[in-house]
Amino acid sequence: MILSNSLITKYLPADYKDCFWEKITDKPHISVKKLFDSMFIQYPKWALWLLKLRDFIVKPLGIKASKSFKELIREENSHEIILGTKDKHLTFYVSISCIETRCNEQIASITTLVKYNNILGKMYFVAIWVFHKFIVHKMLKRAIRKCDK
Repeated sequence: MILSNSLITKYLPADYKDCFWEKITDKPHISVKKLFDSMFIQYPKWALWLLKLRDFIVKPLGIKASKSFKELIREENSHEIILGTKDKHLTFYVSISCIETRCNEQIASITTLVKYNNILGKMYFVAIWVFHKFIVHKMLKRAIRKCDK
C-alpha cells in the first residue's frame, strides 16, 4: 500500500518492493518519529544479534556493515521517514509512515524498495528475503505495541 503522495515514490522503480501495514484504532496518536524510534533505535536484542551476524557473514563479500539507522535517514516530513543507502551490490530505501486516516485511527506502515546493482546484490537479497519479510512485519507490530505503553 504505497500512497501516491508518499516520499518513497520518488525512489521507484525498484527490483523488489514490499509494504507491511497495521491499522491502529482506539489508541493514542503515534508520531512517525516515535514509531521510527521503537523500530530502529529500541529494537530487541535478537534483532541486534541478527544484524551483527549479517555483518560478519557479508564482510568478505564487500557488502557494507550496518550503520546506525539514524545515519541512514535521507528525508522526512510530519508523517514519513525515508532511510536508505547504496553500496556496490544493491541500493535500498525504507519508508516508515504513520498516517491519520480518521478520528482515532491511524495506518502505520513500512515499505522496502531494493534495486540490484549487480548479480551479487540480487543473490544477497534472495538469501535474506524470507528473513526480511518475517522480521520487518514483526518489528512493525512490536513497535506499535511499544508506542502504546
